[in-house]
Amino acid sequence: MTPAPARQDTPDPATAVPTAPTAARRDHGQARAGPAPVPARQGRAERLLGAALPVVLAVGVFCVAFVHVHDVAAWAGQPDWAAWLIAMSVELMALASIIEIRHRRRTGTPLRWPISTLVAGVGMSGVANLTAAGPDALTGAPGVWVPTMALWPVAAFGLVAGLKATRPAHPAPTKSTIPTSSPPPPGDDRPPGDGPPADRTTPLDDTRPPPASLPADLLTAGRAVAAELTRQGRPVTRTALARGVRQRGHRCSTDRAAVLLTAVRGPSREPPQLPAAGPTVH
Repeated sequence: MTPAPARQDTPDPATAVPTAPTAARRDHGQARAGPAPVPARQGRAERLLGAALPVVLAVGVFCVAFVHVHDVAAWAGQPDWAAWLIAMSVELMALASIIEIRHRRRTGTPLRWPISTLVAGVGMSGVANLTAAGPDALTGAPGVWVPTMALWPVAAFGLVAGLKATRPAHPAPTKSTIPTSSPPPPGDDRPPGDGPPADRTTPLDDTRPPPASLPADLLTAGRAVAAELTRQGRPVTRTALARGVRQRGHRCSTDRAAVLLTAVRGPSREPPQLPAAGPTVH
């Protein structure tokens, strides 16, 4: 009598310890899935802190530098109201330079003048902070600070006025902006012997449906222009189609001309006529 094979207990999948290949596959799947998403509340808090902390730091630095510049100006013999105005001009000049740099960076214009103005304002504030630092500061003769504080208002006015004077009247465009109503270049619509352009490679028997975004009158005009070009033996290109549609009083951009070209080559074309059957020769 053959003994029955020993029964092997099947481990419970919920309590089984994963083997090394299984753990490796799990880690690989987690790596491909990417990091865990950040909760919306935590992301919003990080954005708020990232925006608020630089502002708080800037206000603190502004207050410290503002007081130091005022003290140095008063120590150099300026009246109290003039010392406050000098301190305000130093800090506001730096702020105006930062705003102008951001504006010119967006429009792609030169940054030399606003950067020079920012360096002048930050340099003046830093030197005044060093002069006013220490327990024995502002106790001796002001020396060179007397003419410096006397000439600073004029210099600050010239630098800030130069921010507006050196801004270009027409900033350089960040990308090419070609008006849609301008005529196409003369080299696009060439005769058949000059070589096929890029949009002549699409066969005329394309069965794709016309896009629904085209107006009906524009589609009708495009089909009429395509038929006229075919009768004249000229290729139906995007440039020729756009030119003919514009001559019929419709507005057609370059991108829309490409969509219109696909539409007139679609299933709206009449199917070819089969030749008449001749007499059957037996």
